[in-house]
Amino acid sequence: MDSKLEKQIISEYKKGKSSLEIVKIVNLSKPTILSVLHKHNLVRKRDRCKKLSYEFDGEYYILYRTCPSCGNQVPTKSKHKTIACRNHLNKINENTDCRECSLLKQHGKGNPFYGKKHTKKTKNKISKSRKGKSTGKDNAMANPKHRSKAIKKLKEKWDSGEMEHARKIMSDTMKLTISKGKLKSIIKSKAETEIKNLIEEMGFSVVSSYRVKTKTCDLYIPDLNLIIEYNGDYWHCNPNKYSKNYYNQKKSKYAWEIWEYDQNKIDLLNKLNYNVEVIWEQDYNLNKNIIKEVINTHAKKTRHSTLERDKS
Repeated sequence: MDSKLEKQIISEYKKGKSSLEIVKIVNLSKPTILSVLHKHNLVRKRDRCKKLSYEFDGEYYILYRTCPSCGNQVPTKSKHKTIACRNHLNKINENTDCRECSLLKQHGKGNPFYGKKHTKKTKNKISKSRKGKSTGKDNAMANPKHRSKAIKKLKEKWDSGEMEHARKIMSDTMKLTISKGKLKSIIKSKAETEIKNLIEEMGFSVVSSYRVKTKTCDLYIPDLNLIIEYNGDYWHCNPNKYSKNYYNQKKSKYAWEIWEYDQNKIDLLNKLNYNVEVIWEQDYNLNKNIIKEVINTHAKKTRHSTLERDKS
């Protein structure tokens, strides 16, 4: 046989072609092609899988290879033994990196999509293919267990300082948005408006949606250095009505998560020497005079501290 033809058969086989596919390319019989492969000690695909050492975990066949970049062991698995073999050997032949190394190389100009844009036709096609998918109950994050797991993992990263860069970006973006006046209004409850009017009738000026660092507080009374937080029973999961594991559908959080966020906010305000009072919707509905009682209490404290300073 012509050496050039032999080289073509070997080349096509190494590219992943089967003997039957090579038959159609070189127009020779299958036995002839197999004899060439045996002559050069090439293993047929159906035999090569037998020489691999598999792990089986009860569901998946697993094969390990070495990542050419970092040297770590990378698993390739499938429920079908032959598919695990094929994918494993293809990745070795193609010198494929592990997922982490591949992503590192795809930053900036290493990204195959760098400098490119989707056409309008492609955008419409993508939009149409995704329409109605992963929304509502079909969204994985709609499952409280999935969301709780994701939140826990994110919180661990946040607390460890791993996401400090993200926190700074969020903080700077919010400050810039407020300074440019793009954040025009914040939703207020009817009761919050009533409370503001009542305090003003008592002769005190009130600042609504008062900003303290990254937090927004309901009402601030400068003369008393007092911040009043009006907590709706449902939105803040009043402990007198809801258990800690109650899942608030509107906020997509458990009650204990809402309480933790609210407490962190109060701790920050106390640390900055603000007087803080939390008024629950339930308590306000039972006794509207609770506002006057709170204001009078803090007014007396303020007058007392003023007198003490004057005496000294």
